[in-house]
Amino acid sequence: MMHRGELDILHVDAFTDTPFGGNPASVVLNADHLDDETLHKIAREMNTRETVFVSNSDVANFKFRYFTPKREIDFSGHPTIAAFHALLQEDIINAITDVTMVSVETNAGVLNIEIVKNEATDMHEIQIMHEQPKFLETYDPLDYLAALGLSLADFHSPNPIQTVSTGTPHLMIPVSTKRSLDRIKPNWDKLKDLQKDSDYVSLSVFTRDTRDPTSDAQVRHFAPALGVYEDPVSGSAAGSLGSYIIKYGFMEPTQPVTSIVIEQGHYVGRPGRIFVEVRGDQENIEQVKVSGTGVVIFKGKLFY
Repeated sequence: MMHRGELDILHVDAFTDTPFGGNPASVVLNADHLDDETLHKIAREMNTRETVFVSNSDVANFKFRYFTPKREIDFSGHPTIAAFHALLQEDIINAITDVTMVSVETNAGVLNIEIVKNEATDMHEIQIMHEQPKFLETYDPLDYLAALGLSLADFHSPNPIQTVSTGTPHLMIPVSTKRSLDRIKPNWDKLKDLQKDSDYVSLSVFTRDTRDPTSDAQVRHFAPALGVYEDPVSGSAAGSLGSYIIKYGFMEPTQPVTSIVIEQGHYVGRPGRIFVEVRGDQENIEQVKVSGTGVVIFKGKLFY
């Protein structure tokens, strides 16, 4: 059978410095000429949580489009981390200075990215500038706790269950301890029903009770409407979570920025870490930055 073309594709684990940890993503390079139907087909074929397609842009250094096996989404953190590690691996970006500034066009707007080289580890950290947070709708805790198999005793009151967006809207659900995270048994049908007519795309359930003493929060992330039942490590949601943590006083803000380390992925056997910087205080969050590392697992050719 004759193929119409071939593409370079890399598989990258994001938000980790260890192979087979963090969150995997497929990165397809030189995707300018692909039509939407082909993009959807490739994302279904890859069947990773998300596939990111890299092409040229008229307004930024690159253009990224993000697809789950079910549909396109406007922005996602972990495939962004993965894509920049793939571009570094292929020498498409030559990050010869300590900090390299690049920009990327997404359906959510143009994002500024800093690529920071760690001289001690020789690894690159990808730092994504998020939008200022928007604190949106609040919801009844009883509905969501029941859908997660939890009780009011697990809920970290009096804080709200609220949608927060730093580019993508995620629902923040605070619980008291790690044991609450352990006990979660999602009722997927109930969660999907609750999401209908809502203003969020996924749910983050978090606690300050962490496994690693150097972490500040532990989270489990669920996105059944996107076909991702439990996401190992979610970068876009980390920006929302960092903003929620500061606004509702889970951490005392420091100047000039508050650094927040989020651990995630242990419940699906893919532990990872996200680094969030929040500039501002409870009354006014000025800037949010989400950072992470990545590991290229393999590279190949995709024929279509």
